[in-house]
Amino acid sequence: MKVFVKGLNTCPQRNQKMDQYLTFLRGNGHDIVATAEESDSILVWTCGFRGDVRDNSLEQLSAYNADHKGKVIATGCLPQISPTLLAETFDGDIVAWTDEAVEMERRFGTGKLSLAEAESIYTKAALCTDAAQFRSDNPEADAIFHDQFLQLMIAEGCPFKCTYCSERLAFPRFRSFPEQDLIDAAVAKMGETGHYDLMLIADCLGEYGKDTGTSLAKLVRRLAEIEPRMRAAFSNFHPLDFFEDLDNYLALIRTGHIHHLNLPIQSANDRVLKLMARQYSKAQIEHCFGRLNQLGFTEFDTHVIVGFPGETDEEFEETVDFLLTYRPKHVLLSQFMDCEDAAAGRLPGKVTPEIMRRRSDMAEARLREAGILCNNEGSELIQERLRRLNQASQL
Repeated sequence: MKVFVKGLNTCPQRNQKMDQYLTFLRGNGHDIVATAEESDSILVWTCGFRGDVRDNSLEQLSAYNADHKGKVIATGCLPQISPTLLAETFDGDIVAWTDEAVEMERRFGTGKLSLAEAESIYTKAALCTDAAQFRSDNPEADAIFHDQFLQLMIAEGCPFKCTYCSERLAFPRFRSFPEQDLIDAAVAKMGETGHYDLMLIADCLGEYGKDTGTSLAKLVRRLAEIEPRMRAAFSNFHPLDFFEDLDNYLALIRTGHIHHLNLPIQSANDRVLKLMARQYSKAQIEHCFGRLNQLGFTEFDTHVIVGFPGETDEEFEETVDFLLTYRPKHVLLSQFMDCEDAAAGRLPGKVTPEIMRRRSDMAEARLREAGILCNNEGSELIQERLRRLNQASQL
């Protein structure tokens, strides 16, 4: 069978699933083709962590289905995140992530290779050294900040229960991948590519090793002992995990073995943080960010949710003031997405889209005026990212 695999995921973690699917399909004798037109079956991995990304997945699914009726299979996050919206806009075949092994093997397996056997430690070589320059030189290609690094996926799933999170509805059970396997894969890829800036990726990075008797800091130390030129970047690093082992991480920053931190705070107001079930206080993130400032460490960024249910203008302005005080290099502003099965969707005090847009624009203007890079939901930059994502080939 000729199969076209399309990833609409905006996060690098799910590239591991794309890699596993491709290995599984090839291992069972199927041909992976570069376009939907030449395929017998179309697998589309959907994404739904934020409203604009969810809507893009729904639009792309509908377009594929209109052009290739009966060939399209929706996989990925949307079957769990937005089942009602998916059913309203897509009448094709659906494979839920939670049922993927049985359903994928029923459709494509021939007994040669199971989906579990197709899994391996996911690594990806750096695509470029400057993503903006790469996009300029390659107008049809998709490249993001993460593509400037050699990537290593170290865990999947998330044990936290943040009330707004749509992704945890789709995630598998949290698990850390074996430490020695990760080290072997990373060292081999560094040796193969001569690239030593390593992005560690996971759905909840700081929880790595808590289920296997090790830790994220220990993993980084072991990698640094084997390859002293290694510099680690952390993606999806929960601020609570950073706070709880702060001295170890600050020591790794001082030795140069931590190069970049992505610390999504979501809010800097204590009442809103409690409603979000984020499990840390404003004082704790002030302490963490303050220590980074004291070290002169500027390579950190954060994410903020705009318009969480019940959030007032003053509470959101408190978050903006926090950002202006501690000056992350980059801020991603995402408007609250009302997800049908997420706990926050049942909270009172919904903020209107008009107010969310006003707050987003205000925050973007203040941050940019202070010299802080900012991606605002609905911006031209994000629309361009989705355009490139939609047209990029999975091969």
